[in-house]
Amino acid sequence: MTIPTGSVWTFGLALLAGAGIGWAVRGLLARRTAASVRALEVELRRKDEDLKAAQALLAETSLTDALTGVHNQRFVDAAIGTLLAPARRATREGDPPPEHVALMLAEVDDFDRIDAGGREAGDALLRDTARALLPFVRGGTVVARWTETAFLVVARIRFAGEARALAARLRASVAGNVRTGEDVRPVTLSLGFSIEPLSRAHPHLASFRDHLALVDAALRRAQQQGGNRAVGWRANDEAFERAIAARGEAGVAALLRTDPAAAEAEGLISQAVERRDP
Repeated sequence: MTIPTGSVWTFGLALLAGAGIGWAVRGLLARRTAASVRALEVELRRKDEDLKAAQALLAETSLTDALTGVHNQRFVDAAIGTLLAPARRATREGDPPPEHVALMLAEVDDFDRIDAGGREAGDALLRDTARALLPFVRGGTVVARWTETAFLVVARIRFAGEARALAARLRASVAGNVRTGEDVRPVTLSLGFSIEPLSRAHPHLASFRDHLALVDAALRRAQQQGGNRAVGWRANDEAFERAIAARGEAGVAALLRTDPAAAEAEGLISQAVERRDP
């Protein structure tokens, strides 16, 4: 069969037109696909940034006490190794001595009586107390809400004696800035403190939990003595050496953690009192 010449040209033109339309369609689809991919990439980057921001916010929130805005127990548990490191670093001859770290537990006197006036009054008192403590958060000092009513202060100090001076400043700040009740009475603060290391000869003797038991016992002692004061512990190096020789470091640490009063009776530690008036 013979195909007319005109038909051949028509058929060829149709093929070319079809091919051109096909390439145009494929090009359009490719451009749309590329644009869609770019849009998807932009959207994924935005969502990734939102996710990172949400994770950062979650991390910050999980390490911060919602009521007072200071750190919480989770933060301290995560950071305590770093916080205590300045007092535990090894030294060589000629190096400056390691710093000390003061651990303090602070609680408002008569909080239960104030809180009995209503939850809002108790919450406001805790917020105001935290606000009065925060000006002292600098250069390695951390304030955290440790229990429902108590704040933990971890502070780098050059000399052990600075702990009593810091305790006095904390009490004075609360007394000068926090008020409660219709008669606007000043609020007083009691503190218990311990110094890391307890013994320079045995810098790793007391763990953080050992110190917590000591500062809690010191805080209760301050409250029993009338409140509005700080009570801490002073270590007796000679008694420590004798006790370590007899019990080992682990045995002495266990005694400090489980029965500070017995450790005091044995002469391992003695009470260091910061005067009542700020």
